[in-house]
Amino acid sequence: MKSLKQLLAALAIVAALVWGDAPAAAERPNVLFIAVDDLRPELGAYSEDHMVTPHMDRLASEGRAFERHYVQAPSCGPSRYALLTGMHPTPAHPVSYANTAFRLYEESVGPLSLQQHFRDHGYHTTLIGKISHTPDGRRGGQDVRENREANEPEAPGWDVMDTPTGQWNDAWSAFFAYAFGETRTPGESPPVEAADVQDRGYPDAYLADAAIEHLVRRYASDEPFFLAVGFYKPHLPFNAPKKYWDLYDRDAIDISDVDPYVRTGGEFFGNYGHEASDTEDPAYVRELRHGYYASTSYVDAQIGRVLEAVDNLGMNENTIIVLWSDHGYHLGELGYWGKHTLHEHSLRVPFIIRAPDMPQPGAFTRALTATVDIYPTLAELCGLPLPDHLEGVSMAPLVEDPSAETVDRVYGGWSQGAQHTVRTDRWRLIENNGEARLYDHDTDPGEREDVAEERPEVVERLLEKLAAMPGQP
Repeated sequence: MKSLKQLLAALAIVAALVWGDAPAAAERPNVLFIAVDDLRPELGAYSEDHMVTPHMDRLASEGRAFERHYVQAPSCGPSRYALLTGMHPTPAHPVSYANTAFRLYEESVGPLSLQQHFRDHGYHTTLIGKISHTPDGRRGGQDVRENREANEPEAPGWDVMDTPTGQWNDAWSAFFAYAFGETRTPGESPPVEAADVQDRGYPDAYLADAAIEHLVRRYASDEPFFLAVGFYKPHLPFNAPKKYWDLYDRDAIDISDVDPYVRTGGEFFGNYGHEASDTEDPAYVRELRHGYYASTSYVDAQIGRVLEAVDNLGMNENTIIVLWSDHGYHLGELGYWGKHTLHEHSLRVPFIIRAPDMPQPGAFTRALTATVDIYPTLAELCGLPLPDHLEGVSMAPLVEDPSAETVDRVYGGWSQGAQHTVRTDRWRLIENNGEARLYDHDTDPGEREDVAEERPEVVERLLEKLAAMPGQP
């Protein structure tokens, strides 16, 4: 069987025969945007040596990895809404804090989207997988199953929307896929699976296939492209081919930071066939973490295939590559299983940019950055004007110099606007209906001890910063 490199080389030859020599690199850089669902910054590149993530690690070594990048909300819909609009969720539109955030576009109050802005400036835009909330970017969702295959995009601006569903037949079934074409039965299906199948036994391999196909198509065009690829794993269920489970020794998995006797997380406990008390069993906790790690390594392999295609097609010299996750995930830390908190575990995510000829490749930055900063960053790096509605700050200076000065705080919110948080270099404040909790990252990076009563002056100062969060009344 031919290798991917051989196949891509053959396709390049065919393209040259049909269209002539490959066009010279476009003046404006291409953008390959890779989104990963529920990915913690638990990667080898982030000094997590137990993880097997060579391809994301390589991207970090060749680009700029951000140690303290934060999403605006700990749930798919509002976080991705912030990504594609460059705006914070706002109490003025409480729906923007929910997975229904993209319905604002149906109400014609959604701002100019990131992809529409690129399209308006001559970019060919393609969506594959989960970039907005639904797993194929189309309107409808699990709560409106009859509309799940609607053709309208959740957010406008895509020239092409091409999400393969393989043996699962529709995007939602693929998103919650088990092997052999099966999908989740809420409340009954197990949260993990390790089927002895090849990579195409689960859907993310199909997403990588589609991404490679579109890269080959764009190879022959002198039109710059914005290609967004949204992978599903490691989102629940933690399912991956057995060979990725085999990369880890379950007995060696560290569960010292898990609190087994405080059990919350509706998405996790409500949608799968187990009891909350199961997490009192260390063996079960290790199995769950094992599944998450295997799913992470599986998606890393699919990302690696896409990155290899960029290399083999010679697109590195004119393509900006971004890797981002829509939020983190608690794997038992603070007794929580899931992402719906305003703690560090939910809001901090891996974020990596690789740009052509960037200085100091491989150097990390500890600057505070946020998802609302991505829109202005990509616009600036590609020479596009910045729309007036943007609330983020361009990270382009950090691409040039990882020690550049930037903002001194980032914001987050959740639960229909009732909870908000501000993160500074040292502190995290979480405000919930007038009650404030404070965590000192100098002494407590796990955010286990609330020190609000001991440091009222810090609380007061951070509440003032929180009041300045965009969109506040």
